[in-house]
Amino acid sequence: MRGANWRFWGLCACAGVLSILTGCASVTHGTTQSIKIETLTPGGQVVDGAECKVANDKGEALALSGQSVPVRRSGGNLSIHCTQAGQAPAGGQAVSRVNGGMVGNILIGGLIGVAIDAGNGSGFNYPSWMQLVFGEQRYFDRSAQQGDQAMAGVVLGTTQVAAAAPAAAAPRKEPESTADRIPPAPQPAPEPVPVARAPAAPPPGPGAVPPARVSMDDLNALLPAKP
Repeated sequence: MRGANWRFWGLCACAGVLSILTGCASVTHGTTQSIKIETLTPGGQVVDGAECKVANDKGEALALSGQSVPVRRSGGNLSIHCTQAGQAPAGGQAVSRVNGGMVGNILIGGLIGVAIDAGNGSGFNYPSWMQLVFGEQRYFDRSAQQGDQAMAGVVLGTTQVAAAAPAAAAPRKEPESTADRIPPAPQPAPEPVPVARAPAAPPPGPGAVPPARVSMDDLNALLPAKP
């Protein structure tokens, strides 16, 4: 029995040393946490499917509102930005707090484990369920969350709908010059092409002999006489 007891306590001691060296929170919580993001209209209506971006000093992730997304644990704040067509953006800042794993390391004096948990972020928790409102910027503190209930947060300010891109300007028309406004001078009509005509016969001059006329009697005189 004594041998079995020593083995039992030896294993417990080894497990304790291992948890200190590797970080208690790293073993019990891991370096990621699943959070749920919910978006609402100013009137309180839930809108699922908004595009949300979450980021901290460990990295960033994309998700749709109404769903859960894994994020890296960290002692730094988590920024949240959600957009939906026709709505002003919904923004948030989530503050992480020390979790039970880190507290355990502090209580048992595992300074190495505390350093590990703080370095990889496993010793911290963000709020697990946050409600963002379009048109508002909200603040969420893990220490104010009751269990895993939804957090409404504290309003810090408002956001505005992004301005629409300006329409493309019509090409500028250059002003007409004075020369463009003066009508062109009328062009002269083309001159008619002269038609060649036969020269007219000159009138008979004084003393001119009129042309001879031949009569039938003259022709008969030229014929031989009949026998």
